Amino acid sequence: MEELLKTLLAPLVKKPKSIRIDREEDQNNIKFTISVPRDDIAKVIGREGKMIKAIKNLLKIRAIKENVFVSVEIKEI
Repeated sequence: MEELLKTLLAPLVKKPKSIRIDREEDQNNIKFTISVPRDDIAKVIGREGKMIKAIKNLLKIRAIKENVFVSVEIKEI
């Protein structure tokens, strides 16, 4: 699931290697914390949050198939 997240975020930022994804797992819950550079955070969030909502929805679809709950949080570097 982390690879899916990297694949979705890479085209949105100038330097894809600058993105850091931290994963916390607790039974059937997975929490991803995405650290994005200040210059690219607006692109990841999108206008009115549409881009990050779409990313979260795609992760939720994948999570349903794997019988887990997923949450995503964004942090600025």
